[in-house]
Amino acid sequence: MKTNQTKLFINAVAVLFLITLFFNACSKGGTTPTTPPPPVDPCMGKTITVSGTATVSDPCNGAKVSVTATGSTNFTYSIDNGSFNISSDFSNVSAGDHTISAKDEAGCIQSAKVTVTQIAAGPLFSSVKTLIQAQCLSCHSGAGASAGKDWSNDCLVIVNRALIKQRTVDGTPTFMPQGGKLSVADMKIITDWVNAGGRYSD
Repeated sequence: MKTNQTKLFINAVAVLFLITLFFNACSKGGTTPTTPPPPVDPCMGKTITVSGTATVSDPCNGAKVSVTATGSTNFTYSIDNGSFNISSDFSNVSAGDHTISAKDEAGCIQSAKVTVTQIAAGPLFSSVKTLIQAQCLSCHSGAGASAGKDWSNDCLVIVNRALIKQRTVDGTPTFMPQGGKLSVADMKIITDWVNAGGRYSD
């Protein structure tokens, strides 16, 4: 009888010892550690689509690019990795390929490409340019251009169309180019272009 009681006492002590070890292990993160849940990706499950439209560019005026985004809310917009803006329109964008991006309120960003094309030179301007190259660039080109007028720059020719006509056709205050007047045919080339609007596309 006494032997049985001793065995029961020993078993009870052993069970208590194992229970104590179990709880100590759990309290110290032993065999059953707890792992915090992974952070939630705010962009998961979103399908943001970005597209853009562009007008054409010319030597004096860059294009306008408009960006559109769908798939989320409260977008801001960027072009060529610039700062993000509320406006989705970008002005004076040069010809070529550009990266457009949209970012939603959670910071999710999607990008796309848009291409700006340069408008083709019109026949009247092309004739004027050919004439200027033959008659004017010996004095009006490069860093040392006479009177600071570099007529190799298409935009400067367009901006100064009235002045060019004034000097080459009207002769005010004197006729250009130096040393002689243009022929009547050449004067007509300049006059026809200016009268049509004096644009790159004319």
